Amino acid sequence: MLEELSGTEPWRPRTLGRRNHQEGHDGSGIAAQVALVQSRASILRGDDVELSVRVGEGAALELLEVGATLTHDARGGAPARISVDVEVEDGGRLTWLGMPLIVAGGADVRRTVRVELAGGGQILLGETIVLGRARQACGALIARMRIVCDGRPTVDETLETGEASALRSPVVAGGAGVIAALTLAGMRDDDPPAEAMQAHGPATLWRATGTATEIDRCAAPVAARWRRLLASP
Repeated sequence: MLEELSGTEPWRPRTLGRRNHQEGHDGSGIAAQVALVQSRASILRGDDVELSVRVGEGAALELLEVGATLTHDARGGAPARISVDVEVEDGGRLTWLGMPLIVAGGADVRRTVRVELAGGGQILLGETIVLGRARQACGALIARMRIVCDGRPTVDETLETGEASALRSPVVAGGAGVIAALTLAGMRDDDPPAEAMQAHGPATLWRATGTATEIDRCAAPVAARWRRLLASP
């Protein structure tokens, strides 16, 4: 049951209904679905955006985004800020496979995603960053994701795109146009895909660079597998 649903811009949440993540399950695989509908398609310098998500004890929620978010150089001023705070209580589950964040040339963005998982709380989080528009250099993005499981830091990583020589080095993105991440936290995949990594705590990570087509092809089976794991009793 959704207790509260509110927002202004750039996203307005809309209820889509409920989805059974695992056919034949006893009901605990059924998640409420909420779409983040864009009221405007871009983030500008000076914008300060906050998104807060709370999943109650034993509840299940799936967030969906309708389209990509474009950040670009317009209006001038301070860097744009996007702050996302997620809390999942004991036994709760959240699936959020986000649409791409496009960092256009000249953009200056600070994005922070903070996730708190209590007890048996679990999350499947997908993020895709597009490094500039077509035939355009990537702007400046500092993106940090921190996941705490039952009070213990489990994932804490930061991506910075502002220094082109570092971004385009072979150990970061090289010549790739897209960086993608899938994170399963609050539990581990005990038989993960070959390209996945196990965190020290209860989390399994998948990271990739490439073209949009390559990323979509490689990420789809991993996301599908981890959806099933998240919905398992």
